[in-house]
Amino acid sequence: PPSWGPPPTLPPRHPHRAARDARYYLLFVACTPPAGVARYVLGMLAGQRHELDDMLLGSLADRMSGAEFREVIEYIQPSAWPSRLQWALTCVIEMGDTCEMLRHVLDVLAAFGEGLLAQLLKALLTDPLLATTAKLLAQAEPRTLLRQRLPKAEGSAASRALWLVYHREACRAGAPYTREELRRDAHLTAKAPLSRPEVLLLGVDAPSYKLLIEEAPQHAVCAFAYRLLEAEPAFAAKLSQAQLLSVVELTASGLRDDAHWETCRRVVPAVEPAIALRLSIDLFKASRELPDLQLLKHAYHRVDCFTRKQVWLPAELGALWTSHRDALQREVVEGALPHATTLGGMFSAHVPRLDSASEAAEGGAKQEGRL
Repeated sequence: PPSWGPPPTLPPRHPHRAARDARYYLLFVACTPPAGVARYVLGMLAGQRHELDDMLLGSLADRMSGAEFREVIEYIQPSAWPSRLQWALTCVIEMGDTCEMLRHVLDVLAAFGEGLLAQLLKALLTDPLLATTAKLLAQAEPRTLLRQRLPKAEGSAASRALWLVYHREACRAGAPYTREELRRDAHLTAKAPLSRPEVLLLGVDAPSYKLLIEEAPQHAVCAFAYRLLEAEPAFAAKLSQAQLLSVVELTASGLRDDAHWETCRRVVPAVEPAIALRLSIDLFKASRELPDLQLLKHAYHRVDCFTRKQVWLPAELGALWTSHRDALQREVVEGALPHATTLGGMFSAHVPRLDSASEAAEGGAKQEGRL
């Protein structure tokens, strides 16, 4: 009734109460046996006396069993999981039974529906603790457990992207994927091949580069072939002529950068003569160095006669031929010809000279006249 006056109100919260409560709680944690802390926290959460904040989570990391961990993470709201995932993974790694702890996390995430599950699984897969520090994906059991929880990629772009992230992180952790696994898990088909962004996502090391060059050469050769050739020049023999000549760093424009010369020099001896000649011509035009002239010479000598007929060096070398014509003619061209067809061979002692033949004919005519 109005005669009673206004209803009573709660006293204002003291501005330092939160800090005081935190000190009291930390004092409680320090004085309580570790096994009892988690039970007390779970009781607070069940009675909704305190929210699950950083203070509570920080006190639980090494003070709970696997079953208590499962109960605690069930109180994490879906919107809070992205910020709590790091804490959960730390517990998974440090609390002993890795597979069992990881299974608890995946079970709770599965309760939030496929959309949020896929989002959190992607965050889980790319977390540094999971992929690099702990190397969980390098272990067969955690890897199998994750594979079982990933949604099927068929008909879903989001699921396909998730599988690609899984294979990338597994490869980084030392568990490379095979071409068959990639095709099956990401549902690769003739109508849905790997795109360029997907190829760039999957390429993390030399084995993955080679696999992707087989699976999607139209994207992977330009992206990864030169990196492979730097480390393994003999890999050039596995590339077709069109693929090798499409490597930008080994083209005429790419060889303007002298950083690419050494790799090109190592690739030339490893490829077929016709490709070696093309590469050595472009390399010598860019560098104008004596070792590259020798590469050009050997490549020109290795090709068949028909190829030499089709390669007109004055046009290929341009101004370089004009300024070094004699040396190039002598070192490169004439070295590939039979001796009798060179200028030196044509006028050697073993080939009749034109003036000697004329003198012999004139002498014979005079002798016939005398007769």
